[in-house]
Amino acid sequence: MTALTLTLRAPPPRSVDLSALIPERLAGMNAVQIGALPLCDGLDVADLFDVDGGDARHLVIRNSCDRLTHIGSAMRSGTITVEGDCGAYAGLGLNGASLDIGGNAGAFAGSGMKAGAIRIGGNAGDFAGGALAGDRQGMRGGILAIHGDAGDRTGERMRRGLLLVGGNAGAYCGANMLAGTIYVAGKVGMMPGFSLKRGTLLLARMPDPLPVTFQDSGEHALLFLTLLEKQLQRDRDAFARFLPFGANVRRYCGDLAWGGTGEILVFC
Repeated sequence: MTALTLTLRAPPPRSVDLSALIPERLAGMNAVQIGALPLCDGLDVADLFDVDGGDARHLVIRNSCDRLTHIGSAMRSGTITVEGDCGAYAGLGLNGASLDIGGNAGAFAGSGMKAGAIRIGGNAGDFAGGALAGDRQGMRGGILAIHGDAGDRTGERMRRGLLLVGGNAGAYCGANMLAGTIYVAGKVGMMPGFSLKRGTLLLARMPDPLPVTFQDSGEHALLFLTLLEKQLQRDRDAFARFLPFGANVRRYCGDLAWGGTGEILVFC
């Protein structure tokens, strides 16, 4: 059966929350019923989208733009494919499903996700995988793969999971990180790993400068990096942008101002 397809006719005049449009909520509904679903400010789905009925387990959003927010929020099953850009909070609280964004994503992509996978073909805004204001934890599991650049405070307060950045990351990458792994294939901005509690910040290039609260612990060949690379190689189509890894890494323990139990690893 073909996928359920929503084709945006024109960019809306303001931001539209699409958190109600996830596969588990649309299951068993026909095109007319989906078109009648309310979104916000008196708008129904049919006011913005052409709806082609199909298998709700795979939802395709065509002609998407940055005014469509909360795509895939709290999704637990199925797949959403976004053809184009999307706004803030994409994949917020995702828990075991798959979200594939062809273009760019706004701020807080993958915030609070617990399981599953998010792929962003373009760039991501600030706080990708990071915590919402007032929230103690950001990303809590799963894989968030950003093939382009990521904004400031990527992975802030990250608790668990794997966050991959194929391009550059902004300032304070991994700030207040609690656990998990962040890999940046490009450059990072100022103060990576600021207030790092635990976890690993894996970098292809040496930060300039490295925060003074990290202690050089020498060069190492770490088994977990070999296992991580093998895991990503199982799906080369999705993760080729992040491969291959280097052989050895330089290990910097820190943030020593917060106990020193985390680490920044830089490929030699």
